[in-house]
Parts: sequence; structure tokens; C-alpha cells
Amino acid sequence: MERRIVHLEVADFYAVLEQLRDPRLVRGPLAIAEPGVRGVVQGVNDWARRDGIREGMALSQARRRCRRLRVVAPDTAFYRRQHQGVVQDLDRFSPLVEGTFPGHYFVDLTGTRRLWGSAPDTACRLERELDRRRSLKARVGLAQNKLISQVAARCVEAGDLGYVFSGSEDAFLRPLPVRMLPGIGAKTEADLADLNITRVGQLAVLAPSMLAAVFGKAGPRLARLAHGKDPSPVVPFQHSPHLRLSRTLERDEIDRERLQRVLFDLVEDAGWVLRRHNRCPRVVELEIRHADGVSARGREQTAPGRVLLDRVLFTSARRLLHRLLQRRVALRRLTLEFSSFAMPFRQLSLFPATEPDQTREQNLQNALDAIRRRFGRGLVAWGAGTGAAARGRTVRGLPVDRRLPTLR
Repeated sequence: MERRIVHLEVADFYAVLEQLRDPRLVRGPLAIAEPGVRGVVQGVNDWARRDGIREGMALSQARRRCRRLRVVAPDTAFYRRQHQGVVQDLDRFSPLVEGTFPGHYFVDLTGTRRLWGSAPDTACRLERELDRRRSLKARVGLAQNKLISQVAARCVEAGDLGYVFSGSEDAFLRPLPVRMLPGIGAKTEADLADLNITRVGQLAVLAPSMLAAVFGKAGPRLARLAHGKDPSPVVPFQHSPHLRLSRTLERDEIDRERLQRVLFDLVEDAGWVLRRHNRCPRVVELEIRHADGVSARGREQTAPGRVLLDRVLFTSARRLLHRLLQRRVALRRLTLEFSSFAMPFRQLSLFPATEPDQTREQNLQNALDAIRRRFGRGLVAWGAGTGAAARGRTVRGLPVDRRLPTLR
């Protein structure tokens, strides 16, 4: 049975939601960003994009570029509710609905012909349902896999359907610019342009080994994208607890030692929360955002056993930081996330000679936590951090001692 995958894309999702909530924002450039000189643009509308405003741009730079720019603080809870509502609306047509991130949705219509009719008709009906229920205009793509359906949606306007027939994937992709392929950003596009590769067809004729020689591990992935190969299934969303901490630096920073101190602050806060919940993370993810808006993200599996210690958590996070620092551009924001939690356990040592050191380290961590529980977190801190809690710094206007994340 041939797969039928629909991709629905609501452009400028955050800005559209704000305009629906306040019609006065419809006309004129609009940006979604935290207020303040260190704010970063998280979303824009068409008016702002025509004035040169882009996601990831510093708010101060955006204001200089567009004097009439209107700025709205992001309402994350509102966006999350609307995103979940869209997923629920689409779930009426198929049990396989994947909301990759707000504004982008995959629906697997394979085997639903007897229920809803032909796949193109159902895809159009999905678009009409979003418009009727939530006043959201979506671009729709329909193809045999997620990759082609996503590219097809990018080729049409809001309210239209891009349908790629089975067997015509190569003919559809070859004339398109390489930037139409998901996962190819401005840097990769520029690198390909240096090789005089601007179309997908030019990329498709190159062997994976040749691309690997230039792009490393990303080479085979580029070859698969150029040929439209994507066997990945549509995976419904399943909530799993995670712990996410972010820090916007007071000024753009490139010194590795200072960045490590900020990272240790995040690890120290995370360790405090994890020990209170008695949960051990098996996955650590770090995202860095440079001053020019370019982001990089890394992921690492943690070792079992003593991962509830701040030092052990920091070891994994520091490795990720060193791996991601590949550009000579200052950083503006660090985001640390822990997931895949399990109950902690203690691995017995094969060589008992190392056991006293482990015991002393655990006792020291327990003593620090006991002091913080009794007298407050700002009383004592590791020297490896910046000492933000001890100096009474604030996070989003609240004291560090009171503003702590939780597992959600």
C-alpha cells in the first residue's frame, strides 16, 4: 500500500496567533520578542520580513532596521495551547499526526480512503478545517513521504495544495533551488554555491562519497535529501518529562572559560531540581545561539550511576559545549535540557580503592543541598560557576533562589 503523507505549514505561526488575538496588529511590521536590549526575535509577520527582520535577529538591531516595528512579548503557554488544539483537530482524520513544532504538522492518510475519500480531497479538507475552526491559513503538501510533502507545501501559497504523484519525485525535485530542501540552511547553501551547485538536480548527480569528502558526516544525508528518500514514519506526539534551563548572557561572550562558568550555573540549578525529584537523566542536550542568530544543538547520552552529582552533569554538558563551539562568533544564549529520566542507582565499584573518593564527593553534595534547603540556595555555591545565586541576580525579574524550573 502506497503511503499518503500530508504536510500542513502555517507560516509565521506565532505572529498569526497574535494578530488573531489583537486585530490591530494585522497591518504593519510585527515581531515576537522578549523586551529589553538582549531580546531576540522569535517570530515575525510578512510586513516585518519585507523590512529585513528575521527570526534570531537581536531586537535592538531589528528596531534600528525598522523604526515602526511593533514588538509583542511571547506568550508560550498560549502558543502551546493553540498548537495542541491544531493537533487535536487533525487527529480526527488520522491517528498518526505529528506536530514537529508549532505551525508544522504531518498527517498519515495511508489506508483512510474508505473513511474520508481520496487523499487529495482529504488534504484539502484538512486545510479548510483549520481555516474554519481556528482561522489559520495553511500551505498543504501531499506525497509518499514526509520530505517530499514538506517541499511540496513550500512550493504553494497558503490555502493551496501541492500534490506530487507517485514516481514523479525526481522530476519534481530536480529544478528546485537547494534551499527548498529541509535541513539546508544559509551556510550549507553558501557552501554548495561555492561548488556551483544551486539546484537539487545538480546535487543529486554527485555520489555520497564525494559529498562526504566535502561535508563530512552530512554528505550522505545531503545525497538522500537530493533523491527525495525519507522512510521515516509519522510519529504521534508523546509527552515525556524534561527539564529545560536557559540563560541569556549579559553581553555577547566568546571566552570559553566564562561560558563554562555560565554553563555550570545552569547545571547547578538542574542538579538541585533533579535531586529534589530523585530523577536521573539519561540524555543531555545543549543549544547555543550566536550573536548573529545562528544556532547549534548537540545531544549526548549520560553515564549511569552518579549522574545526579553536579560535577558529573557538568562533564557531559561541557563536552557538548566544546563540540558546538566551532565558530569565532560570540554567544548570546545557552539552553540546557535533560530528558529520558530514570530512578537513580549506585553502581558498585569493581575496585574498592576508588570507593572512598566517590563517597566523599556524594557526602559533599548532600551537605551542600542540606545547607541550601535550610538557609537558601544563595548562601553557598560552587567556585566553578559565576556565583549568580550568591550575588542575588535575577532571572526574568525574579530572584534566582525563587525562579527554578521543574520537570514537565
